[in-house]
Amino acid sequence: MGTTLYLAKQNLKRNLFRTLIMVLSVALASGTLLGAVVLAQGVRDTLGTVHQRLGADLIGVPKGELNNARGALISGTPTTFFMDKSVEQAVANVTGVKATSPQVYLRSLDSPCCISMVHMVGYDPNKDFTIKPWLINNTKTALGPNDIIVGAKVISSVVGVPTKAIGQTLVFLGKPLTVAGILDITGLGTDYTVFMPMETAYKLAQGSPLYPVPVKQNQISAVLVKVQPGQNPQSVAKAIRDGVPNIEVITTADLTESLGRELNRLSNIMGLIGGTLGVIALFLVGILFTLSIQQRRREFGLFGAMGANRGYIFRLIITESILVTGTGGLLGLILSGLGLYLGRNALAKVLGNLYIWPQASYFVLAIGIGCLVTVLMGILGGLYSALRTSRLEPMEAIRGGK
Repeated sequence: MGTTLYLAKQNLKRNLFRTLIMVLSVALASGTLLGAVVLAQGVRDTLGTVHQRLGADLIGVPKGELNNARGALISGTPTTFFMDKSVEQAVANVTGVKATSPQVYLRSLDSPCCISMVHMVGYDPNKDFTIKPWLINNTKTALGPNDIIVGAKVISSVVGVPTKAIGQTLVFLGKPLTVAGILDITGLGTDYTVFMPMETAYKLAQGSPLYPVPVKQNQISAVLVKVQPGQNPQSVAKAIRDGVPNIEVITTADLTESLGRELNRLSNIMGLIGGTLGVIALFLVGILFTLSIQQRRREFGLFGAMGANRGYIFRLIITESILVTGTGGLLGLILSGLGLYLGRNALAKVLGNLYIWPQASYFVLAIGIGCLVTVLMGILGGLYSALRTSRLEPMEAIRGGK
């Protein structure tokens, strides 16, 4: 085996340029396939946790504001829209509704804490069931009139560790506010949102000459809904639409479906590209190996004349093919995995910040399986040449070689 491996390496070094072409083609295919597999697994994990992280079964918003609401919920896009506060009670009266929690949406101006405009949400702490579960330690049990709770990524770029922001003063719309709590990372727009009691939000908007949108205390932006156990959220959503005028309802299933389409589209495209590159790499390895073996037929004939049996020649060719695809596959998998890890934050933004990266164990498993697949590619890529060449009689190979 040692002699076979040594000769295989020497043969590959002899034509280094062709070897590099094959290695790089396999690396490109394996790297792309790893990216597709990781994205697909992340999509499955993401869609399975949307409901848990959202905290509500349904969200009611004014008609015509569904897209703005999705942007605020998924990526924390600053937005404002309003409806009468009486809508909350009307929603609460619908059969199947267990609890409601109102929110009012504001937009900050540029703030020293943040790079750009921030989404601000006024909420009712007494009715809330979406924010409390995400509060980390050291949060005050009751918020004062100038206290705020911030998402984990709102000021992380400034203070580094988000918990160090507790007790700091941030200025929004010209008013100093104290950070009383930090939310754990949710992967939703919550990470980029500042929360405050609704009374504080009303006073902030009404008391600032800088705020361009008038907000009245009888206005809210959204109603978050929990449905009764055993009730179908889709049925309750329909009952709300039918019973409450001028309101649209987003369900967790709606968000999952739209997110699934976007994320699956990306992973499917990468899978198609990776699969195509894999097939191309397999054919390329096979063709180049066939050409290489054709040019070395005399060499293999001499091996046979010197006593090398057909099995040895077969193993030598297969070993060369496995070395090429194994090296290329491992190179592509390592570079792809490293690229995914280093670019995870940028990719998270592209994917809407909701995307969940698979566990490290999944990466290890995917890379391990990828290595096995590339070895299989090597066997398949060199199989035809190995079978054909190993069956040649030594004198026939010598006469037919170059």
